Amino acid sequence: MAVLSTLRVLERAVIRKQRKLPTPGDVLVSEGNEVKPDTVIAKAEFVKGNPHIVDLRAELRQPISPDLVDRVLLKKTGDIVKAKEVIARYQKGFWSEVIEVTSPCDGVIEYTSRTQGRIVIREDPRSAKPVSIVAAASRLSVRPRFLRLFTTVREGDYVYEGKIIAELDGKDFVYAPISGIVEKICTLTGTITIVKPIKHTRVLAHIRGRVSKEIPHYGAVVETIGAYIQGVFGIGRERSGELVIISEAPDRPLDEGRLNEDVKGKILACGSFASLESIQQAREQGALGLITGGMNQLDLVRVAGRELGTGLTGQEDTDFTIVITEGFGQLAMSRETWNILEKYSGNTVSMDGTTQIRAGVIMPEVIIDTCQEM
Repeated sequence: MAVLSTLRVLERAVIRKQRKLPTPGDVLVSEGNEVKPDTVIAKAEFVKGNPHIVDLRAELRQPISPDLVDRVLLKKTGDIVKAKEVIARYQKGFWSEVIEVTSPCDGVIEYTSRTQGRIVIREDPRSAKPVSIVAAASRLSVRPRFLRLFTTVREGDYVYEGKIIAELDGKDFVYAPISGIVEKICTLTGTITIVKPIKHTRVLAHIRGRVSKEIPHYGAVVETIGAYIQGVFGIGRERSGELVIISEAPDRPLDEGRLNEDVKGKILACGSFASLESIQQAREQGALGLITGGMNQLDLVRVAGRELGTGLTGQEDTDFTIVITEGFGQLAMSRETWNILEKYSGNTVSMDGTTQIRAGVIMPEVIIDTCQEM
């Protein structure tokens, strides 16, 4: 089934890619720096920050209208705030008391409800408390050595903030102050230690180019000049490698005879079709991805390892990325797309199979480094 669309296919284009961490971290590049696809733009080692809700009605001790919310707020959604920083200020009259509302933590204002008068602040993971030691025995007034008789969790359990971790006679309770893993139940000190799992994350440049703008705490914008090809559907994460043409013409399928150890670490491109068997062979030889005109939809599901809906793809647990340029079935690749791929065979190509068909459409893409020198 061919897909009629207004997909962009450009041999020469100015391409700007925003490379951002999902949470604040350390930016490792500066404006003007030249980067390669595997250059680390930013990294973060963090524990997930909790959301904190600031209720303006309670803080100001009165009902609050949307207009009043607009007047008292000193910060807006997306702003970075520090613990105890004033985020709202209210004074009813000239001689009235000035009421200041402060942030309960370091973080980012994630959402503001004008109708409910509430502010949601997402705690900065870098300042989030990674370990919490709960004095459970003393809170229940029991001897430390008997603590395990009253705990409702075991070491190694994952608990959510607010979960009961110990109780006495169904009347006295001890709650988890943070979400995390129960690391130790100590019968000497009568404490329960909860540790938030640390997640290491980083974002790469993905393309060769130059940093045109730094995004403080999050990443940067990388700019380059190259060929740009949008696909109609894809699976798999971002990958980069040398482009290798693996079929004779845009109306010819993938040539399995060319699949040997030479394709290891490469991005392959074929014309009209790639079978499941040929894709499996390419993966076994170490290829990173494939650009193809068409493919059987069921075979794509088998490669992805799960059913594919109309939601977001690109997060599949697969070591192989696929970008389909024409549609499902045996379909010749457009001459325009083929000519670009053939012309720049041997150059570095960056591909991303992420696809979203619903609102906020995201199309899979191929970016070819057309410059020999930067």
